[in-house]
Amino acid sequence: MRRTTTAVLTLAAAAATVTALAGAAAGPASAKTYKPQPFRLVCGSTASGGTLENGVCVLPAGQTTAPNSYSATITATGAADPAFSVTAGSLPPGLTLPAQSGSGTDTITGNPTQAGVYDFTIKAAAAAGSSETVSLAYEITITVQGPPDQLLCALGDNGGVLESGTCVLPDAIAGLPDAGHLLTSHQAGGTLSIIAGSLPPGLTLPATFTGSGDTISGTPAQADTGHTYDFTVQGTGDQGQPLYQPYSITVDPNEPLTVVLPASGSTLVPGTVGQAYGQNFFLSGGGNPYTWSVAAGQLPPGLTLQTQGDPQDVSNELAGIPTTAGTYTFTMRVTDYDGQQATQQFTLTIQS
Repeated sequence: MRRTTTAVLTLAAAAATVTALAGAAAGPASAKTYKPQPFRLVCGSTASGGTLENGVCVLPAGQTTAPNSYSATITATGAADPAFSVTAGSLPPGLTLPAQSGSGTDTITGNPTQAGVYDFTIKAAAAAGSSETVSLAYEITITVQGPPDQLLCALGDNGGVLESGTCVLPDAIAGLPDAGHLLTSHQAGGTLSIIAGSLPPGLTLPATFTGSGDTISGTPAQADTGHTYDFTVQGTGDQGQPLYQPYSITVDPNEPLTVVLPASGSTLVPGTVGQAYGQNFFLSGGGNPYTWSVAAGQLPPGLTLQTQGDPQDVSNELAGIPTTAGTYTFTMRVTDYDGQQATQQFTLTIQS
C-alpha cells in the first residue's frame, strides 16, 4: 500500500523555539584539527560540470559548429601544484590540456574539430617529477551541432522524478501490465542494456529501440509487492553517443486509490487569519506519481495547494496564510499515474 506519511506543517512559532534552543545549546567555539584532503582527482566540481558514470567522469559535451569554444576544468585536491597529463586515449581533436597547472586545477580548452565520443585518462602528479600520482578516466562527446542524445527524466517526459541522480519511474502494479518509458532527447533510436541491478521479475527491456526511446514492459509478479528495484542502463544513442542513467521502480499491490482522512477527519483543524497554516492530504492504493487538485468548492483565501515532501505526490499540502474568516467546504481529487481517481470533501474553518 502506497501512503504519504509527511507530517503537518510546523508553524513559525515552533520553528522559532527550536532555533532558540539550538542557540542556547551551542557552546563556545573550540579549535578543531582538520585532516589534510587526500590527493585525488575530483569529478563533479562546479567548474567542470562533470558527472561520474560507472567509474568514468563524463565532462560536458562540445560541438564542431561555431560557436564551438570549449572549456572544462580538471580538479585535483591534496596537492598545491599538481602536474596533469593524458596517459591513455586522446582528447577530441582541437582540444588541449596544459601539462602544468600552477594550481589545483587545469582546463581543457580549444575548438573541437571532429565529432565523436572520446575516452581518455588523466594522471595528476603531486608536483612536477613527483612519484605520487592519481589517475581518472574521462569522456567527452563532440557533436556536429547541438547537445548529444541523452535519457530524459521528468514528470512531463516519462512520469519520472530525478532524485539524487536516480530517475524514479512511475510505480508498477502487481498483476497488471506495465510500460515504463526510457525516453531519449533525440528520439531517434539506439541501444540499451542493464549493467547493474535488476528489473522487477516479469519485466523486460529490449536491447535495441527505435523512435522516442526504449520501453520496460511485462507484468510484475503478484508476490512482488512493496519491493523497490534499482538498476542502471547504459547504451548508445542514434549517433553512437553514450547513454547512461540509474533508475528505480517500486512494485505496488493492486489496490484501489482512496483518500485517507487525517486524524481530524473530514473537518480539518481550524486556522486563524494572519497565521501560517498547513494541512497534508493522504492516500493509499494506486500507483505514483500522484496529483492533487480541487474538484469542487473554494479554498480559504490565502491558502494554496503546494507540493510538500515526496515530489511524486504533487500539490499534496494546503498551506499559506489565510486572509478571510469563514467556513469553507471543498472537494479534493487525487489522480494517479494510470488515471485512477478518488475524491473526498473537506470542511475548514478560518477564525478571525
